[in-house]
Amino acid sequence: MMNEYLLKKTTGIVVLEKIYKSIFPNKCLFCQRALDDPSKICCENCETSTGYAHNLGDNIHVAYDYAEGVRHAIFRFKYEGKRMLARPMAEAIFKCFGAIETDLLLCVPSHESRVKERGYNQAALLATELSLLMGLSAYDGMIRVKDTAKQFALNPEERVVNVADAFALKENFCVEGKDVLLVDDIFTTGATVEECAKVLTDAHAKSVRIIAFARANLKGSGL
Repeated sequence: MMNEYLLKKTTGIVVLEKIYKSIFPNKCLFCQRALDDPSKICCENCETSTGYAHNLGDNIHVAYDYAEGVRHAIFRFKYEGKRMLARPMAEAIFKCFGAIETDLLLCVPSHESRVKERGYNQAALLATELSLLMGLSAYDGMIRVKDTAKQFALNPEERVVNVADAFALKENFCVEGKDVLLVDDIFTTGATVEECAKVLTDAHAKSVRIIAFARANLKGSGL
């Protein structure tokens, strides 16, 4: 039953990506400047100016601070339908941390209404790309059972209340004895991932760690 929730790229998506790359030039993830080298993620200027956050404790791995270019990349990814950014964003995370030793990747779930509105769960796309880079299996094994308010509009205390009891494991998805790496796009106060981690711990996961593209602060995050 675990394979029912396995995240993987369809042949159609792979073909679309190849067509997209053949038509559009490779651009800097952060400032969208055209890049001569197709293997590069960002331009030299952004690589120098964009700060890394790295490890926020033993169990939280975050690739970037919430600089302007990082914020713009996330906005395009989440709100402008730029799902193709999942690959370079995952590559940026992988560049920071490499292949983390764990049993499986698990995306932080979005409510079905958000997925319908956006067309995808951005954390699932990141997890899929990271799974290919890390050589691990990634799963969409959790469900958001409550359509919670958007976290960015809330203070830290309200965020905790907002996501309380908002998550559950999908039917027959087992994490018992597993080291789990939770994947999300943004880490702010940690209320969402901590609630997910609680569900996983209650299901007897051996350990739970978090990996995210960016660390945001509450003040003026806009997301």
